[in-house]
Amino acid sequence: MHTLLTAPNNEYLNYNEFSLFDYLINKGFDDLDLKIKTQTLRKGTYIYQPPANQGYVYEIVTGAVKLGSYTETGTEFVHDIIHTGDYFGNLKYLNNQFFEFSKTLMSSTIRMYKLDFFKEIVPQDSFLAEWFMSYLVKRWCQSEKKIKIIKEKDLQHKIKSLRSLYNLPILDADNDTYNLYDLLTQQELGDIAGASRQTISLAQKL
Repeated sequence: MHTLLTAPNNEYLNYNEFSLFDYLINKGFDDLDLKIKTQTLRKGTYIYQPPANQGYVYEIVTGAVKLGSYTETGTEFVHDIIHTGDYFGNLKYLNNQFFEFSKTLMSSTIRMYKLDFFKEIVPQDSFLAEWFMSYLVKRWCQSEKKIKIIKEKDLQHKIKSLRSLYNLPILDADNDTYNLYDLLTQQELGDIAGASRQTISLAQKL
């Protein structure tokens, strides 16, 4: 049995340092080994592809992942880059309109929470509900930054904004550190900025 919190605990108020996994262990949830599993994947490994229904919410423990979909001709395009501490996956609120792939940008350790377990505990625990809302707002703000980049007319401003957004040191699952921006191809940068690979290549040379 576990006890639900009625108010946030000051120990966890800094959401940037919050670990859902540690929180669940500290609260004494039963049989976590049956509800959560962890795997380490090599660079370039698909975590899921449509139409596969994995039934998990994923946490990046260490590493970076690109999220994307497909054009009408079947060509992949990237719409988001996420990294250590981020969550992703299909929460099944979109009436089967979720059509996404996820792929590691570097060797990454991924923690997988069973979807039914995740959707049960978050609404019932007042702190977890507040934490998850805060996390969704953060991702929303990041999406707005990407929209601003797309709207930039000047190529140099696009590149400058992309560098500012992704100029981050990221530790991979092998304890090697990389700059996230340097891992992105010109095509991936173009997808995010709403530009062609050739346009990004030209802008980087100017």
